[in-house]
Amino acid sequence: MMDDLLAWLQATEGPVAYAVVGASAAVEYLFPPMPGDTIALFSIALAATAGYSILWVYVALNLGALVGGMSAYGVGRWIGAHRAERTPRFLRTQQAREALNSTIARFERHGELYLVANRFIPALRGFFFLAAGIARFPAWKVAVFGTLSAMLWNGLLLGLGWVAGSNFETLERWVSTYTWAALVVTVLVAVVLVVRALRARRQKGAEPPADP
Repeated sequence: MMDDLLAWLQATEGPVAYAVVGASAAVEYLFPPMPGDTIALFSIALAATAGYSILWVYVALNLGALVGGMSAYGVGRWIGAHRAERTPRFLRTQQAREALNSTIARFERHGELYLVANRFIPALRGFFFLAAGIARFPAWKVAVFGTLSAMLWNGLLLGLGWVAGSNFETLERWVSTYTWAALVVTVLVAVVLVVRALRARRQKGAEPPADP
């Protein structure tokens, strides 16, 4: 299916094609398995070989990221507003509530940084917008910093595309290498945070009760 879509993009240039490029960037925020970067890289390669406009590719990718990110943010706002009555039972445990409250507190302190970094952290891009919605982070900040992240990431892809020229395979290999490296770093950071949280909880439980 992906090969068919890429072949269609190669044979088609115009408003519909740019809309498909933008839609792929948007869907990735709600459905992470969507290979948004693959389509982005291919459209950039087409700009070098098949008459696609670099400007319109860039605009489509950024608009798609904005729409997708704000959609995920809206889902997060809804979850935050209804979490008391709609939250699954396994998320109502004290540990789950503590994790959620910790996420909200972190976002309140460093939300802008997380949003700017979101495009550079594969597989978790939509999560940052969900967290922003649950934390009720201001919508205008989500839009501004999320769009800034998309512009920086897509600008980087355009720069790599300029270097790689029409060699789509080389461009895809570069980004794939970065993606795997970023995933490894993300997993390691997550493990460290979990270990620290478990140690803190264990130490808290080991403290003697205060004298009445």
